[in-house]
Amino acid sequence: MGFLQRIFGSGGAKPKSVAARASQPAVSAHSPSTRGSANSPQAIRKELVRVSARDTLLHNGIPADWVRADPLTTAAPGRDPGVHVRLSVLHWDPRLVVHAVALQQNLEKRILMMDPQASQWLMGLSWQFALKDDSVCPPLPHPGSWTAPAPDPAAAAPDTEPGNADVISGPTRIAGGGAPHSARAELERMLGERDASFRKDGGSSFEATQPMKL
Repeated sequence: MGFLQRIFGSGGAKPKSVAARASQPAVSAHSPSTRGSANSPQAIRKELVRVSARDTLLHNGIPADWVRADPLTTAAPGRDPGVHVRLSVLHWDPRLVVHAVALQQNLEKRILMMDPQASQWLMGLSWQFALKDDSVCPPLPHPGSWTAPAPDPAAAAPDTEPGNADVISGPTRIAGGGAPHSARAELERMLGERDASFRKDGGSSFEATQPMKL
C-alpha cells in the first residue's frame, strides 16, 4: 500500500477536512468581499464627498436635483487609490455655467474642512452635462463672436439717476456721443445755454398773456 493510500485510505477517499475545503468555491480577487466593505476607507471618503456636495448646494441655494456628485475610485502611478469627483449637471441654468468655478472651489474647501487629509486622496473634480432636457440650451453663436470685444453693459444701461428727468422735444443730436457721462455733460451745457438766453431777453419770446374773450 502506497504512502498516499495509507493517508487517504484504500478507497482513495479524502479526509473530511480536505473534502470540505475542496467543496468551497474559490474567492475571486475581484469579488465584492475583497473590494472593500461599507466601512472601508474608500467607502467613507465617497460618503464624505456626497455629504459635502449636498451641503454645498444647500448652503448656496442651488436645488439638490440640479447637480449630482459622483465619487469615483481613481488610481494614479505611485499613489494609493483615491477619489475623483464627477459633477453631473442635470438641470440647465446658465448661472451654473457662469459660477461653476466658484461652486467647484466651494466644494473642495468643504471637503477639506471635513477631512484635512483629503488633499492626499482627492484626485480632482470634473464636470459633465447629463441634462434631462437639452432642448432649452442655446445654440453656438457666430464663430467671430468668441474673439469680438464684449459689449459694455454700462453703455447700454439707461440713466435712472433721480433729478435728471429733463425732457427735450423733437430730435436732438448730442455731440461726442461716446460715453454716457460725456453725453450728460453736453446735455447740461445745452440746457444751461437755453436758460441763459431766456433770462437775457427777459422772456420776450413769449407773448403776454391775454384774457380770453367770452
